[in-house]
Amino acid sequence: MTTSPPHRPDDLYRRPVAEAHVDTRRAERFLAQLCRHAEAMGGQARHLHGGDGEPRPEVVKAEYAGNEGKITFSRGACTLRSTSDTLWVHVEAEDADQLARLQGILAADLERFGRRDDLKVTWQGQEGAADVVVRRSRGTTIALVVAVAVAVVAHLVFGSAALAAWRWTSVVADILLGLVILKIVVVTIFARRHRRPMPG
Repeated sequence: MTTSPPHRPDDLYRRPVAEAHVDTRRAERFLAQLCRHAEAMGGQARHLHGGDGEPRPEVVKAEYAGNEGKITFSRGACTLRSTSDTLWVHVEAEDADQLARLQGILAADLERFGRRDDLKVTWQGQEGAADVVVRRSRGTTIALVVAVAVAVVAHLVFGSAALAAWRWTSVVADILLGLVILKIVVVTIFARRHRRPMPG
């Protein structure tokens, strides 16, 4: 079996991902052990609970050969690769919550297998979870900036014309008031979106 790190295109809706590089001289052994364990979880033991009391994610398929392996979950996947002194773990999921759940279970299993070696799994930050939020909000941010810019320009144009002609009619006043309200609403929405805590 030939398994390579999943392609992560630089697109708007990239799935959240996380990686861990585990230092161990028995990386290939732990890779095989984790895949065998996941395969067992996909059978009659599939509905056993994780350490937090929640049902473990369903394992659809687990396979490995030599220094490479892959575990496919119903809502995510884990790709594994071993070298002489490192176990490389790459996880992706449908959303940040599922990613965190898979990270927790995989880390707990590996650390249990490597207890005698004092094995520790340290994730390289949940970059995917943050990245997906940033990418999904980028289009919204641009749209909000454009809307504010249009409102400001229109405000200045109408305001300058009104002042030059000294014609403060009710129509112009209503337009100016509407533009000011639009700016306030847009800025408020923008601020609220950026105050939301980031998943993970």
